[in-house]
Amino acid sequence: MGIHWTELMVVAFVALLIFGPKRLPEIGGAVGRTYREFRKSLGEISELATNDLTPPERQLPAATPGRDAETADRTMRDSAPSRT
Repeated sequence: MGIHWTELMVVAFVALLIFGPKRLPEIGGAVGRTYREFRKSLGEISELATNDLTPPERQLPAATPGRDAETADRTMRDSAPSRT
């Protein structure tokens, strides 16, 4: 299916008759801007949906002087909510 070149030519001819040769470029530009803005919005929505569905990564507390990684890990486990 889809639109063939003959159908596209008929649509272009009818648009030329209705709007005239002076307004046709303005309308084409407006349609292009609208399509570009629509695609941009869809991309933003898709990105937001992807970010909301992806669980955030766990970050260990920053190591401070006198505190090693094992102590930081133990602190993280103790402060995590229990799964019971």
